Amino acid sequence: MSDQPPPADEAPARPEPTPEATSPMPPAPAPAPPPAESSSPAAPDPTGGASTPAATPPPPGYAPPPTWPPQGAATYPQPPAYAPPGAYAPAGYAYAQTTPTTSTMAIVGLVLAIISWLACPVVPAIIALVLAEKSRQEIAASHGAIGGEGLNTTTRIVSWINIGLFAAIIIGLGLVFLVFSVLAATTQGM
Repeated sequence: MSDQPPPADEAPARPEPTPEATSPMPPAPAPAPPPAESSSPAAPDPTGGASTPAATPPPPGYAPPPTWPPQGAATYPQPPAYAPPGAYAPAGYAYAQTTPTTSTMAIVGLVLAIISWLACPVVPAIIALVLAEKSRQEIAASHGAIGGEGLNTTTRIVSWINIGLFAAIIIGLGLVFLVFSVLAATTQGM
């Protein structure tokens, strides 16, 4: 033999394995017997009938093939692309978002409407209605800079209910007084 490499069209000769270098393969496991059929009805499937086929195990000595993406791995969305140069607003020109302030008259009107239930029923309720109207005009003139429309609505509802109940009580007491007056006059005349 010469020390020259074999030509490209000839494959290099492989050395014969020696009996010591080869290891015997473990015997293959015996196949599992088929499931015996039973005469009892089968238990219901807990998955609702949707069963997945059983995966065949890999031959002995081999690892299962990897899956991609790995099971249970979270998938993340791609990040957004960068904006082209000049797409951002120039520094110093950003607008700050502000929340509208609540009208003071709307707050005072609601407080007076609540007080009208506790103290003098009619006077604070009427003042609350006047403040609710002025506050509505103030909010409309501010073009969104001042808020409090919900407070105005609540003030009107609470005040009108209070005035209505107070008027019903006065009318009811007046009728009761009238009935007793008529009864008293008729009993004295007999």
